[in-house]
Amino acid sequence: MTSIGRGSGGPPWSVDLLADLQAGALDPQQAEQLWPQVNADPEAREILAALEATQADLREFANVPAPPMPANFAARLDAAIAAESQARATQTQTAPPPPQPAPVVSLDAARKRRNQRLGIGIGIFAAAAAAVGITFAALPSGTGDGGAPPVAQGPLNFPSESIGPEQLQAAKGGTDYGPFSDKAKLAGCFQANGISPNAEPVGVKQVTVDGKQGTLFVLASTPPGTFRLLTVGQDCGPGVPSLIVEKKGVR
Repeated sequence: MTSIGRGSGGPPWSVDLLADLQAGALDPQQAEQLWPQVNADPEAREILAALEATQADLREFANVPAPPMPANFAARLDAAIAAESQARATQTQTAPPPPQPAPVVSLDAARKRRNQRLGIGIGIFAAAAAAVGITFAALPSGTGDGGAPPVAQGPLNFPSESIGPEQLQAAKGGTDYGPFSDKAKLAGCFQANGISPNAEPVGVKQVTVDGKQGTLFVLASTPPGTFRLLTVGQDCGPGVPSLIVEKKGVR
């Protein structure tokens, strides 16, 4: 292959330009003008083929199953949990009996005892995890007024203003198209959002944004190494962008 220059409208082609064209990151009108020229250039087609092969390799990584926990670590974790549970039981048996409760128990006192019992259960598991060198995130506490605990936020369940690198890493390489497995529906949705219908996402995941069900698409963007995150509703299609949240230039 000959060297590729930095041209933006014809040979010698810029690799960055061809990558954006192949990923559907260019303006639809510009892409429509460039495709006939690129398809007529053998060198440009060779570069596009290499890009498509690279994307195919990346998608395969997403389907590789995670290896199971090594047996020796699993055994150590089980032993640590059992030992910590036994220690807690021994402490409970040797502790002095609690004072007799008053005839009338306040609501605050009842809640405090409930929280203490929850803390013991969490402590057993956390201590066991520390024994084998595993770190866990802190469990969410209750609301403090007897209600249900808040729903935990995660990379695929997030408020619209927090979309960024965490969602990029969670969705990159994913292939869960959900309602957009229909290529015609997908192409219509992309067009409605100003994206080339031939765009090939580098990752797709089903997400929940501000309590709404949606589909997150990861698209290659410029400059190289950045991505465009597009989240749309399930009714997205021709003439209906159904945009939930979008962010460009995410690394």
